[in-house]
Amino acid sequence: MNLTKNHRKNGRALAVIYSDTPERRVFDLTPVGLPEVPALGISRYQQVIAPIKAHRHSECIEIGLCLRGALSLMNQGIEHRVMPGDIYLNKPDETHCLTAHPRGTIVNWLLLRAPLKNQPFLRLKTREARDIWSRLNRLPCHVIAKTDAVRQAFAHLFKYHDQPPSPYRTVGLNTACVSLLMGVIDASSHKATITHSRLIDQVIESLREKPERKASIDSLAREAGMSPSLFISQFKHLTGLPPYHFQLACRLEKSKCLLAETATPITKLAFDLGFCASQHFSSHFKRAYGITPHVWRKQKRHAR
Repeated sequence: MNLTKNHRKNGRALAVIYSDTPERRVFDLTPVGLPEVPALGISRYQQVIAPIKAHRHSECIEIGLCLRGALSLMNQGIEHRVMPGDIYLNKPDETHCLTAHPRGTIVNWLLLRAPLKNQPFLRLKTREARDIWSRLNRLPCHVIAKTDAVRQAFAHLFKYHDQPPSPYRTVGLNTACVSLLMGVIDASSHKATITHSRLIDQVIESLREKPERKASIDSLAREAGMSPSLFISQFKHLTGLPPYHFQLACRLEKSKCLLAETATPITKLAFDLGFCASQHFSSHFKRAYGITPHVWRKQKRHAR
């Protein structure tokens, strides 16, 4: 079921499409005691969909947590590659859109209203509410850190939402929401505490710079000074993806630059990036971005 509502605040409308399907669950928490959260959602992209047009959420912060897959977020004209475990924030009046959300991607997200003068905000005192809101607005758009607490808070929000109405349910929703906001703020100030050598950082950076390089797991693990099993585990913890999928994502990102900035034939470009055939490259590109490399290049040229 899909339902569109227009929330109005200070004379300005906020259009939200609510639904409760296996692919997309979006709820308004206003009727259940949290008017500060006009939308709580989880999106499971079963197929590649057309990019959403650039838009803004006036007087709201959008907070998202990528659980699976990889997102391409355009915020204020800057593109961010959001990997599993990463947080993204779109501040009030920031123009943004998701330019790519591949099939299989799963994202938790919510919209949070700004505190109003002389009105309650998550049952916090006025100074506490202003401090939380101020800290959120100072955060970067893209947060890469250990985000287990944020993931757990989102899970608690859905758990309490699905319970029958009761005062306990309202308290649970409010507590989970405060925990989520504090988890986002804390995550931005503390990088993930993972024990690893500088060598694995160098391996990751080399794959970013030269994703076309051919290297086996064994050779990459030797470069990092680790056993293959430990290398794969820590690589995935650091990047959110196994080495092969990370390298593939880097190759596709580099291909966008080459398509836009050079006239290299697509077949040669595919081989130069390490793909075994242009068809192989094209299928991966379309799966990730929803269009073929040829159409991507054509759109970029017309945009100049």
